[in-house]
Amino acid sequence: RTLRCEDGQNKRGYCVLLADIHPGPTANMKLLALITLMASLQIAHADFTTKQPTVGPEFGYVLVVVACICMQCTMTIFGTASARYKHLSVDFVKKSLQAENDELKKLAGYELGRGCHPDNGMGRLADKLPMDAWMEVNVAQRCAGNYLEALTQIIVFMLISGLFAPIPVACVGVVYLIARQIYASGFKGSKGPGGRVYGFGPIALSQFGLFLSSVFFGLRMTGLLDSLGL
Repeated sequence: RTLRCEDGQNKRGYCVLLADIHPGPTANMKLLALITLMASLQIAHADFTTKQPTVGPEFGYVLVVVACICMQCTMTIFGTASARYKHLSVDFVKKSLQAENDELKKLAGYELGRGCHPDNGMGRLADKLPMDAWMEVNVAQRCAGNYLEALTQIIVFMLISGLFAPIPVACVGVVYLIARQIYASGFKGSKGPGGRVYGFGPIALSQFGLFLSSVFFGLRMTGLLDSLGL
């Protein structure tokens, strides 16, 4: 099947090939990838009557989505506390970390408490957790860590590209938000690390697409592309 989209200002159309989509996680990934691709094509069709960035009312959508991405990252980090306090409990300290607790009391003058701070669930104290508990804590930490690793890039790329094509960039940002939730839910699900792939694809596509658009718009500002006839 094909889907035809029309640019209202420039009357330029493009076709996107749609594969048959059936219910399930793979369908969610295909749909998000499709929406990201459509938004990227809209960025490519942005109005280039001016080479300089402009901040208009539509840029507000970009700012809202950027703020939501930051808050979603914060909530993902807060989400690690649930697994930590569930498994690195006071009972766990008493049963499995008595020697470490006594050693810490001699060195620092205080005992290990619930959550075993400053161990984040991936350190020395977490080694004595049962495998299922260790996995739950570390998967939560990895979801937060992966988000943090990409946070700066996605924000910078959105703010740069959003100066030239705010609505399409905001749409890509919404796709990124949804994909992040799918990534975390899949990772924490029954498939474990394999379940994150359904969110990883749209995340990578969104970030790489915004990177390319940022470079493209930057080169347009310099006039280099005009000199090359592009």
